[in-house]
Amino acid sequence: MKSFIFSSVALLVCLTPATYSWGSEGHRTVGRIAQNFLTSDVSNQVATLLGPSDTLESVSTWADIIKRDPMWTWSARLHFIDTQDDPTAVCNVDETEIALLEATIANYTTQLDSSNGFSSQERNIALKFLTHFFGDITQPLHVCGKELGGNQHLVTFDGRSTNLHAIWDTDMIRKRLTDFSSSPDNAVEAYAANLTDTINSGNYKDISSGWVSCIGASQDAKQCPLQWATDSDALNCQVVWGYVLANPDVDLDGEYYNSVVPSIDLQLAKAGYRLGTFLNQLLGKGGAKFLLA
Repeated sequence: MKSFIFSSVALLVCLTPATYSWGSEGHRTVGRIAQNFLTSDVSNQVATLLGPSDTLESVSTWADIIKRDPMWTWSARLHFIDTQDDPTAVCNVDETEIALLEATIANYTTQLDSSNGFSSQERNIALKFLTHFFGDITQPLHVCGKELGGNQHLVTFDGRSTNLHAIWDTDMIRKRLTDFSSSPDNAVEAYAANLTDTINSGNYKDISSGWVSCIGASQDAKQCPLQWATDSDALNCQVVWGYVLANPDVDLDGEYYNSVVPSIDLQLAKAGYRLGTFLNQLLGKGGAKFLLA
């Protein structure tokens, strides 16, 4: 892993800091959805790798926690893509902008693959990073360079002064969770179950195959991160920025929140389903070898 860290330094300089993506509740929701889609064999492998006290849900925030540690500060730059487009006029991810995340996912995929001889500890770390990054890439403002991904764009939400990035990371998901339970832990479980059902038999059933079409495909393996980043970035033009820029003094807890909830649901569902499908392919019998450098 060290060789990858040092070889990536040149790519890191083009990126800028960002806050947590999706917040803990969003990442936990992604991890729980993914767990719901694991085959029994892969679920057992994941449990062995993580240990008896952890699940994909519980480790989903690990990468955000450790990036403040001096030993892991290098990893902070891996959580986002600093695009140079201009919402709402132009939203497009350039291949050079996605290069670091492509390399990161390829690196940890290689380490997680049981056939490559990495230790249990290395595979454990790789799984935790991948679990987190599959969530990161679906948060639109983590694929956006405008005003540091919205970190510098001040807004009001529920009467409180904050920034656009923060409400997408945390505030709007916490508000959404209240639709499912007054208990935060129960709400995450219920929200993930709802999105899982929507994938299995609801409005996402006929479109979910498109979310994972690149996984295990014969095409250039690096197309997965590029496709997913491009998909997320499109929301910056279509959903995230337009109303905010046109209504600078409006509390975003009302009309704006109601208008973007379907996109939040969709993005979290995509992340969880992609992660579950990815792990089934990679760790299952005869798993596809993809996303490898």
